[in-house]
Amino acid sequence: MTQINRREFIKISGASAALAVTPSVLKAAESSFEARVVVVGGGFAGATLAKYLRIWSDGKIKVTMVDKNSDHVSCVLSNLILNDRLQLDEITQSFTPLQDNYGVIVEQGMVTGVTEEAAFKIVHLDNNTDIECDYVVLAPGIEFIDIPGLKEGDINHFDQVPHAWIAGEQTEILREQLHAMKAGDTFIMTVPESPYRCPPGPYERACVVADYIKRVLGEGQVIVLDPHAEIAIEKETFEQAFKGIYKDIVTYKPNAKLESIEIKDNGEKVVKTSVGDFTAKVVNVIPTHEAGKIVKDLKLLIDDKGFAPVHAASYESKLRTGFYVVGDSNSSGQPKSGHMANAQAKVCADAIIREIAGKTTSKDFVYDSERLKNIKTNSACYSPITYDEASWLTAVFAYETANNSMALVEDSFASSNSPHWSNDNFEDMFEWAESLFSNTFG
Repeated sequence: MTQINRREFIKISGASAALAVTPSVLKAAESSFEARVVVVGGGFAGATLAKYLRIWSDGKIKVTMVDKNSDHVSCVLSNLILNDRLQLDEITQSFTPLQDNYGVIVEQGMVTGVTEEAAFKIVHLDNNTDIECDYVVLAPGIEFIDIPGLKEGDINHFDQVPHAWIAGEQTEILREQLHAMKAGDTFIMTVPESPYRCPPGPYERACVVADYIKRVLGEGQVIVLDPHAEIAIEKETFEQAFKGIYKDIVTYKPNAKLESIEIKDNGEKVVKTSVGDFTAKVVNVIPTHEAGKIVKDLKLLIDDKGFAPVHAASYESKLRTGFYVVGDSNSSGQPKSGHMANAQAKVCADAIIREIAGKTTSKDFVYDSERLKNIKTNSACYSPITYDEASWLTAVFAYETANNSMALVEDSFASSNSPHWSNDNFEDMFEWAESLFSNTFG
């Protein structure tokens, strides 16, 4: 197996293995090269796309980014809020640099729909704003599939049973509940069914919580209810943590498919699964994911379920031309992570610019054979295992022309060597995250 050292890992993390539009593409295009793009969502996918559309088009593409929030709270590093290693404002990313440094127009609001006219599209917002554009890129992140007793239609008990899988207020709620625990109390958490955002994340969270219980409370239990037959990612690392340093704290239950949640009058919560019922005062349920609601509303899903099928060379929808889906909402077969979202966004930005250039020169820049050979994305992350130690993981994906897909590059998968976590990794984790934050929002 090809191993990548930590310094190489951080270096490739900042670049995110993406294409850059060649100068010849812009030079070949006529002087009338211009377009309007609306990006829905300001997370790692949306912000990266908006930024690089402006940079790589030399400012000729008008980019409007729409997000329901005034800034973005990163899921990357958010588990460190739970044990007070970080504060929420330290992982909150402002949209101001995108506006001031690159000319991205930022609109706060929710997209309610898109109307298609003969020559353009109109994106409608809930604040009665309408935005005309030529292309729409959807990067709304994830929605959760309802769980009986937790969220059914308008009934929402996430204030009592937080998911904390969309960082922000939910992260603070879970932190407060964790810190209210007493010695001997039990913390239950569920792993969502694959595919889900940040594959190592749930197991990482179990370690962070177990570390808190061990250091602060002295005793207690963490029960991990996993619908998979085994740990889905970094199995050796997390098994060693659960059975080693946390052997008296963590109980791991495989094949535990979540069925429903019951909240008792005394505040206890009952988690009902395929392998039995489990009760605790603190329950962290991470529901199974699906594409963001706007993706479904625009009929970019098959049978209105799951995630959006896309062309891997451009991330254009397979169901509607002129619409692109990047990040967690697509079904490209690549991991759903902030780092991967950043990489996909650059491939998409490159493709959109080539599409625009091709229209003005009658040349097919999008599917140029040399470009296809160079399409690569990288999924990378660090996972805190203890209060000051972390593991790391990376894998490279490359475009396969035969089936228009992204495939894991043989021997590209790399992770930390035994004992799978270290102080050095923990320190490097912050450098990696800062590189990703800057590359996306800076």
